[in-house]
Amino acid sequence: MNTDLHIAPTDLRDYAKAHGWVLVPEAIADRLYVLCRPDLGQRQLVFPMDTTAPDYRESVTRIAGKLAGIEARPVEAVLASLQELRDDTLRIRIHVESNAEASLPLGFAASVVAGAQQLLLSAACTVVNPQAHHPRLGRAEAQQLVDAAQFRHTEHGSFVLKVSCPVNALDAQLPLLLPDEVCAPFVRRATIVLDRAVRELVGAIEADTVPDLVDRTRQAEAPWLSSNLCEALTRFHDDQVGNSVELSISWAATTPVLQEIAGAPSIRIQEDYFPRIDEVHRALRPGEEENEDTFVGTVERLDGEMQPDGRRAGEVVLALLLPDAETVRARTSLSADQYADADKAHMTDNAYVKVKGRLHPGRQPRSLTDVATFEPLWPGA
Repeated sequence: MNTDLHIAPTDLRDYAKAHGWVLVPEAIADRLYVLCRPDLGQRQLVFPMDTTAPDYRESVTRIAGKLAGIEARPVEAVLASLQELRDDTLRIRIHVESNAEASLPLGFAASVVAGAQQLLLSAACTVVNPQAHHPRLGRAEAQQLVDAAQFRHTEHGSFVLKVSCPVNALDAQLPLLLPDEVCAPFVRRATIVLDRAVRELVGAIEADTVPDLVDRTRQAEAPWLSSNLCEALTRFHDDQVGNSVELSISWAATTPVLQEIAGAPSIRIQEDYFPRIDEVHRALRPGEEENEDTFVGTVERLDGEMQPDGRRAGEVVLALLLPDAETVRARTSLSADQYADADKAHMTDNAYVKVKGRLHPGRQPRSLTDVATFEPLWPGA
C-alpha cells in the first residue's frame, strides 16, 4: 500500500459523506472527524482534523482499509478515488485478446494519448458551440480544460489510460444543452457530452441505425456527436494490434450527477466497430479534398523492405503538422535515399522532416502520394 499519501482531512470527510456516512459534530471540539452510517450499526470512521497530527497518515491508511472492506474494492482503488474526489475521471482500457508480451507498440500508445486529448477538446467545443464538425479545436475553454486535466497512474488489468480533471477547474458560463444541467460546471458538462455522445454512437452501431444517427446529428441544433469526437475514438484502435476499447467515467463525488448517468455501465467499443466509427467521422465532416502541399512532421514508423541492391525502401508512417495545429498520421512510400533519411530522422531526438506531396482524405493513417521532396530537418538547423 502507498504510504506517501496526500489526502486532506476534509477530502476524506467529503468522500465518506458522499457515500452515506454522517458527520458527528460533537467530535469536532476534540479536533476529530467522526462519521457513522445508520445501516452499518456501530461502525465509525475516526481520524484527526489536522494533517500535523502524529498519527494522521496512519489514520488515513486505516480508514482506507476499512472503506475498502465495506465497498468490496481494493485499497488502492479507494485511495485513488480519494485522490480524485473532486475530479471527473475518464478511463480508456485497451483490450488485446492475445498479447504474450504484455506490450503495445509505442506509436499506438502515443496515438491513444493524442486521442484522449482530442476527445476532451471535442467535448469541450461541443459545450461551447454544438455542431456536427468543429473546424478548429483551439477554443480557449477547450484548451483550459486540457491544461487542467491530469494524467493519472495506470491501473491493474489491460492497458489503462486514466485522465482526470477537477470538476470546478473552469468558470465558463455558457448556454445549457439540457435543462437538467442548470447547476453543472463546465467540466461536468463536457464529461456528460463525451459520455452521451459515445453511448449514442455505439448504440447506433449495435442497432444498425448509423444512417439515422448521421441524419439526426446533421439536422440537430445542438448535437452531442461531432466528427472530431469520432476521429478521436479511431485513435484508440490499431489494425495490427487488433484491440477493442472500454471507456468508463468516475464522477466527482463532490458534485452530484443524475442517477441514470452515474449508474450507467462502461462503454465497450469492439474491434469491428472502429471502421463504422470512421464512416460516421467522414460523414459528419464537410467534404475533404486532396491537399497538395509541403508538410513538416516526424517519422513515427518504418515499414520498408530490403531491395535487391541491399538497401531498404518502401512504406513509412509520418505524423504531419497541419496549419490548423492538427496532427494527422499519414502513410507514404519512399525511395531508398529518402528511406535512409527517414531512418536517420527517426533515430534522432527532436528531428523533423519536410515532405512535399499529395495528402488524401480518409481514415488515419491517411495516404500521402506523389512525394516530390523528402528532407530531414535536424535539431538546431
